Amino acid sequence: MVAEVPDREDYAFDLPVELLAQEPPEARGGKRSDARLAVLHRSGGRVEHRVFTDIVEYVGAGDVLVVNNARFVPSLLPGVDEGGKAVAVSIHSPQGEGTWHCLVAPQAACRPGARFVLGAGLQVTGQLLDETAAGRWRIALDPCDPATLYALAEPAYSPYLKQAPADPEYYQNTYASVPGAVGNPAAGRHFTPALLDLLRERGVSVAEVTHFLAARTRREVTRMLRNLIAQGGAGDLAAEDLVDGTRLSDEFDFPPAERYRISEHAADLINDRRASGGRILVVGTSALRALETVTGPDGRTQPGSGSTSLRIMPGHRFRACDAFLTNLHEPCSSELILVAALTGRDFLLDTYRNELIPRGYRFNYFGDSMLIA
Repeated sequence: MVAEVPDREDYAFDLPVELLAQEPPEARGGKRSDARLAVLHRSGGRVEHRVFTDIVEYVGAGDVLVVNNARFVPSLLPGVDEGGKAVAVSIHSPQGEGTWHCLVAPQAACRPGARFVLGAGLQVTGQLLDETAAGRWRIALDPCDPATLYALAEPAYSPYLKQAPADPEYYQNTYASVPGAVGNPAAGRHFTPALLDLLRERGVSVAEVTHFLAARTRREVTRMLRNLIAQGGAGDLAAEDLVDGTRLSDEFDFPPAERYRISEHAADLINDRRASGGRILVVGTSALRALETVTGPDGRTQPGSGSTSLRIMPGHRFRACDAFLTNLHEPCSSELILVAALTGRDFLLDTYRNELIPRGYRFNYFGDSMLIA
């Protein structure tokens, strides 16, 4: 059964702009783990206000912490088309044979066969091949290897950030090891190596899965295009102004198809612990979507790799999650809908409105955390 997409107004709430965290605690002399932790108890509808390091009290021997080890990479390539006009391309999901998925600005440049030169020093040639979905294209690149392209690209940080992080490592999780994510799996940001070691000492296993977040909107390529033209590049933004840069086609910002990989080791660890009565604590929406994609009705997680377009909404029957750790999400976001599928919409929004916002909890990547127990 496919869950029905809800109405946007059902997931709206007033979020003061000052609660959108602009910098991490390290920038203020603190530690990664210096964050608050709201604990939502689904049984009884109770909310506790703790600090992040208290998470050790909510997992125990025999449990598994599942994290996404994808590493954030630069993905924005500035360039020009054959007529010398400015273009911006956001790449993700290499497909083999030199092709990638991408978003392009301006939209007027998007046609099969269009050729660009891209990247720092204009060292990359690209040719659009075909439109794979509304606003999404497949592009042939030369050179095409990920390491070279990431070195010639610029990072696409979250659009709510007013400026880039002072240290690029602020935008990585400490366990991030597999390059390829266009966005950062933010929920695990507060874990330090010492905190993970403490959990292991208490008998908690850590299972790493890989889920590469892809660009959801044209917002960042459009912003890069505007910057290129402001810096003297040729181009006309009038037509681009008619394009909605905040979404492609959905009322919500549901992720596009994204690549995942579940190793045999991770699947075996999850299955063995669950069979022994342990709980599965999933960290972040991307790890959860990957696990729910590969876990069957019998609750067994299968190893493998592929692409998932899974949308988790109220009505979804969870197979791979006993507890869930996430950060705090903006109104009308697909992440908010996913969390509501676990908690129930009313409980979640009442918690945001009556518990978290009045207490000044900080939202988004550098903000505070929430545990669904």
